[in-house]
Amino acid sequence: MRRIATAIVLCLLVVPAPAGAAEIERLQRLPDLPDLPAATMPAPATVRALPADAFEAVDDVHRLAGDAGGRGWWRLQPGPMAGNEPLLLVYHPYSARVTVMAPPDYRPVTQSLFDRSLDPRFSRRALVFPLPAAGPVYIGVEGARYPLQVAVRDVDAQLAEDVVHVRLISIVIGVLIGISLVVLLFWLLLRERVYLLYAATMVLQLMYLLCAYGEAYALPGLRVLARFGVEGIWTIATLATAASSFFLIRLTDLEQHAALPSRLLRWVGGYASLALVVLLWLPWPADKGWFPPAGNATLLVANVLALLALGVASWRRHRRAAYALLAWVPLVALSTARAVQLGMGAPLTPGVEYGLPLMLAFTSIVLVLVLADRMLTMRRERDHAQLHAERDALTGVFNRSGIEQRLDWAIARAREHGGALSAIFLDLDHFKEINDSHGHAVGDACMRELVRVVGGQLAYGDHIGRLGGEEFLLALPGADLPQARRTGERIRRSVEAQCAQVDGIPVGLTVSIGVAAYRMGDSVATLVARSDQAMYAAKHAGRNRVEAAPAA
Repeated sequence: MRRIATAIVLCLLVVPAPAGAAEIERLQRLPDLPDLPAATMPAPATVRALPADAFEAVDDVHRLAGDAGGRGWWRLQPGPMAGNEPLLLVYHPYSARVTVMAPPDYRPVTQSLFDRSLDPRFSRRALVFPLPAAGPVYIGVEGARYPLQVAVRDVDAQLAEDVVHVRLISIVIGVLIGISLVVLLFWLLLRERVYLLYAATMVLQLMYLLCAYGEAYALPGLRVLARFGVEGIWTIATLATAASSFFLIRLTDLEQHAALPSRLLRWVGGYASLALVVLLWLPWPADKGWFPPAGNATLLVANVLALLALGVASWRRHRRAAYALLAWVPLVALSTARAVQLGMGAPLTPGVEYGLPLMLAFTSIVLVLVLADRMLTMRRERDHAQLHAERDALTGVFNRSGIEQRLDWAIARAREHGGALSAIFLDLDHFKEINDSHGHAVGDACMRELVRVVGGQLAYGDHIGRLGGEEFLLALPGADLPQARRTGERIRRSVEAQCAQVDGIPVGLTVSIGVAAYRMGDSVATLVARSDQAMYAAKHAGRNRVEAAPAA
């Protein structure tokens, strides 16, 4: 992850700053006209007919700051431009509609981010208006949510910068779509909701990014979003907040490690965001001006709660929460910096403008690694639980279910490949007397010592399990009846020699052993039953001996 972060920093360092910009000699704003209502936007013909002294000079010649409704007219005088085909650029228009009257004919040209007819040579992070002749330019803005940045640049410089812009955005699109598709495949296979939430979070974040830059409205399949206007961007951003809140809670098990912040995040970031989307698309109230402050407040609180919950879980040494926090902090920081700079009407630095999409790609990679860690942890826990479910608590060998399953697998292999297989049924002699004379603790020690001795006589691939009480079953893949009988005899002698005393107490432990070889058509039940019958034959023959079931 450190290498990925380093690569992102290097990408930001090589992103060119805006070049080829002409000086704007003067920018003047039209004040409210006395014969028009204050909230009325003057018509282009009316503005064009006004004398130059009707406009008031502004200090920042690159900033279009309208009235409270985001409206206004400006008169811009470009400076001399070296090169050909100068362009007027209005950066990050978002919800604004911009009308430009440029010499020589001063015909009004209106553009917005959602138009399909924008010049395809340029990216949509700026509205582009050609300036075919020298002279003052009139700029009208309606519906702006924040002050807009304006510049005059040479066409070649703008095209060169747009190439870098499109390449970086394409890298981010490729990373997010590729990872999201892989995670979606995992969801289709495993049906684990966290994978679906990851894909939804990343796709919604990517769609918001493309809509905010305007590139979505130039892509086939996404152009339909233009008909929803700025409400579509609000919807995608708010749904992304909800999806990311639910995803972080589930990914890092926040309800277990940070209960209160997790519950607040679920209600504020999740349910409240979904409620806002529903209210946004209700027909009333018709004026949706309430949504931006409500949506921004919800996003801010959700981010604070997410960082708080991840921080608490990380402090409690939850590894996945620490990694998620590492990914989420820079993403939230860059998102906030971008919103603040746009809201102030300050030009976006390359580090902020391109840091956000690149950091989104970094976040997607880190979070998919956290997903992988979660999957491995769950797999280890499952294997651990399965191991305990198949193991005998007293002796540590397989229990009845575990040993019968291993024998079933061995029978399947023998049936398919025609190999040998034998089973050994082992029962401790006079075990009840040992328990009655010395107590159950000594009896338990006898069984543990028996397992140790028997284990030393088994070959690689052999299995031993406790069926219950003092009965044990051994599965010997690859062993025919004579080989299994010899193994049983070694076990009998070893037990007789090494288990005469257990924990310093003379118990004289011996075993009766029955051996049976696999026959075509045998099941686990029939093979175990024949070895059990052979063991009873050994009991009836005097105990402490090995008997074999008939081969056929």
